[in-house]
Amino acid sequence: MTLPVAAQEMDNPITLDPIFLSAGIEKVASSVPQSVSVVDQGDIDDIAPESIGDVLETVPGVAGVGSSSFFGQGFNIRGFGSAGSAAHEAGIVQLIDGEEKYFESYRQGALFVEPDFIKRVEVLRGPGASTLYGSGALGGVIAMETIDPGDLIRDGQTSGGRVKLGYASNPDALLGSIAWGWRPSDDFEALAALAYRKLGESRDADGDTLVRANSDTPNLLLKARRTFGDHHVELSYQQLEATGDDQDFNQIEGAQVGLFGPFFPGWGVGDITTRDQVARLEWGWNPAENRYVDATVTLSYTNTIKDVRQGSDPAEPISDTLLGRRDYALWKLKAQNTADLSGAGYSHFLTLGAETLEQDRSSTTISSSHPEGYTRASAVYAWSELDWGRVTVNGGLRYERQRTEPKGSVAISDERIDAESVEPQMAVMYRLTDDWSVFGSLAFVNRLPAVDELYDGFGGGAPSPDLRDEQGKNIEIGISYRADDVFRAGDAAAMKLTLFRNHIDDMIVRTNEPAPTPSYINIDRAYLRGGELEASYQTGAWQFGAAVSVVDGEDQDGAVLNTLPNDRVVLSAQWQASDDWKIGTRSLLAKGRDKPDGTHRGGFGVHDIFAVWSPARGALQDVQVNLGIDNVTNRDYTPATYLTGPAPGRNAKISVTRRF
Repeated sequence: MTLPVAAQEMDNPITLDPIFLSAGIEKVASSVPQSVSVVDQGDIDDIAPESIGDVLETVPGVAGVGSSSFFGQGFNIRGFGSAGSAAHEAGIVQLIDGEEKYFESYRQGALFVEPDFIKRVEVLRGPGASTLYGSGALGGVIAMETIDPGDLIRDGQTSGGRVKLGYASNPDALLGSIAWGWRPSDDFEALAALAYRKLGESRDADGDTLVRANSDTPNLLLKARRTFGDHHVELSYQQLEATGDDQDFNQIEGAQVGLFGPFFPGWGVGDITTRDQVARLEWGWNPAENRYVDATVTLSYTNTIKDVRQGSDPAEPISDTLLGRRDYALWKLKAQNTADLSGAGYSHFLTLGAETLEQDRSSTTISSSHPEGYTRASAVYAWSELDWGRVTVNGGLRYERQRTEPKGSVAISDERIDAESVEPQMAVMYRLTDDWSVFGSLAFVNRLPAVDELYDGFGGGAPSPDLRDEQGKNIEIGISYRADDVFRAGDAAAMKLTLFRNHIDDMIVRTNEPAPTPSYINIDRAYLRGGELEASYQTGAWQFGAAVSVVDGEDQDGAVLNTLPNDRVVLSAQWQASDDWKIGTRSLLAKGRDKPDGTHRGGFGVHDIFAVWSPARGALQDVQVNLGIDNVTNRDYTPATYLTGPAPGRNAKISVTRRF
């Protein structure tokens, strides 16, 4: 439901009910029978993000786990995600252009992405539709999509691009980027983009340093696509290459001098290289005369590297055990076909796929807390989407086999672990009227143990070869609404409410105990329950939004889970003041949260404002200026999912973009 404002008829229509791509066949979000959110290019422009965390901050059910640092990003969905000293996404599948990203290392973030290349982020809360992407998605899927040539080339042109300059005060950052798309013929297009981000330090509300990023960060994105009749070949490559100079080793909490007593010098600063790569080659075949064939075969390689070397400040050394290079390299081969089985009075699409992968986790420094190992897996899956009258039925089944094997550097175990998962799921939506729908889903999920959980021996802990996979049973019910002319002619509204309950058997937790106690064990069960509400209303030149997320959880003994985020409300309003100006505000209001150790994280309210100037005509009509202030009141606060905190104080930012 795309609704252009009268004063904004040219480029950026307001979208209350965006198209959703990651749950199979393209659909508007309100017609997908699960809890989903879309952050599109217009939203990203308004946010003017300094990190991927800024993009996800306002999405209900998603909370940051790491820190404000570009290199400390980690996420939590519905209470799934790390609350420990390494920000990894247990129970979350992260995708960039369809390729999975995973990284876990002590006191580091889990995802390194240049936000200037991102045009769209889709979040699937809960395991629904994870059939297509991987096993174990108890929390959900975060799917990021980068810019394509068509996003830069205007109609009737063969090429086009944009240049951007930006500045932010907290974290201290400069950005320069250029992107160019080329389409010399209907059967070929290409894109090249380069972004350079200079990162300094982030500060709290009192002006004290939180985390020093101190990095020069060039980023490259290349894409090309050639069509041969019904076939196509697509190649893409992206790389982030950050060179840190006296950068805080601990990108989650900063230096923390004196943390373990007056003689603790802090975690130290180092010359740290962060490299993130995604390469993919895709062949596709979609014959116009055969609706049963829409096939793709994709070969991909992703790798995330942290190379930590001692810095130049002898007063802030990094422990020798934390130096060295850590890699997560992943090769994957995936084949998939979507058949159109539609008939009279109904539409039916069936997707069948298979994939095989190998992940190589390596380290140049032998460390009991970062065991080296291989993970090899193969999977087959089926996903069905049926629309028949007022009823939508989605169903999926995924079967995966995994073998985890330690390398020779792992001293506490040489045991290979074989495991398998079977994940069935079903979702149904019934359209009560043209405006109202109800939906429900049931999903069974198995999260298989990772290398770190099986072979970690930190502090003298024993290996955990007997770990059982986490088994989740997720139930959701909800109601969806969208309509035009609700309160007055020309207005529109959209709303989606989802309630969920997740029962997890054999939840994997860390013990922090010495041998013979394993480093990780299974607890009998845990429960997570809550809900999300997203609502939008547009009238004339105004749009209003609200996003509510509530989650609660406990283990079998009634103890509160440490991974629970704040219950919160996000309110937004924007006004298209003229053809040239758009003004908006966002407020995040969070309830306090009790922690398992008896402490309490207080509630908070954080308010942002922004303005966008994009002249509709004249010599500057291809220019866009984005202005914003985050945390306007300079509030001192710490989210419940942060390991310590606090969050950063006020941030003023500006960017200027010109299209050509």
